[in-house]
Amino acid sequence: MKQIREFLAHSRMGRVGFALSLALILVALLAPLLAPYNPAAQNLPERLEPPSSSHWFGTDDLGRDVFSRVLYGARISVTVGVSVVAGAGTLGLVAGALGGFLGGWVDLLINAILINAFLAFPGILLAIAFAAFLGPGLGNVILALVVTGWAGYARLARAQALKVKELDFVAASRTLGASNARIFLRHILPNILPPVLVQGMIGLASAILAESTLSFLGLGVLAPAASWGAMLNDARNHLFDAPYLVVFPALGLVWAVMAFNLLGDGLRDWLDPRTRSELIALHLTR
Repeated sequence: MKQIREFLAHSRMGRVGFALSLALILVALLAPLLAPYNPAAQNLPERLEPPSSSHWFGTDDLGRDVFSRVLYGARISVTVGVSVVAGAGTLGLVAGALGGFLGGWVDLLINAILINAFLAFPGILLAIAFAAFLGPGLGNVILALVVTGWAGYARLARAQALKVKELDFVAASRTLGASNARIFLRHILPNILPPVLVQGMIGLASAILAESTLSFLGLGVLAPAASWGAMLNDARNHLFDAPYLVVFPALGLVWAVMAFNLLGDGLRDWLDPRTRSELIALHLTR
């Protein structure tokens, strides 16, 4: 907690990103309490109504309240983002760290074959292919993004493991008779975790964008669940007569991507000793 307070006290970018991220998470958690209407409830007599006091963001072509759907869209985006980063980050961290630490045929298999094979294809195209194969649905979207996203974390974890295993304290542990398992769990993983966490924070924004892309293409969550990507797809036919149908889901995406990118950039600067000292010095001179 002390390190978090110091980070927020000295990093302006981190404070802004943290505030925006916390607000987004709270909106996602409290969506059932904040939403004035059922996001799936249709009311055809009130279809395509502009924003008003009764419907703050207007209604869509089925008379559903856009404000309620945007709130529930945040719920889906945060769920997908956290699940994908947790799954892909854990898989990539363990696989990349094992390859870098053990070397030999293990590193050859993980790095030269698996990681390079997955990174050879554009991530979103690979995700579309997996999602099309698995079919639409929230669980399938998460699985597709985990399968296509782990390689980036593995490449970063491998590079960090190659550097850490050559440090003096690792050599000292090996000299004292520590097993490879103990060295890996007690020294390698804890010391390569911070860069992976930063990558994961930025990866939250990428996962949310990827889910919206898949939902826009009809490969994401199933109707009538509210997803920002699906809402943008539904709004294409009403771009000129009801532009608010595009504006509000798009603003939700901008909010989410900006929040996690700012928080990730702030963490990256704070974990860099040189940049952190500059931030502290700048804070003390104010």
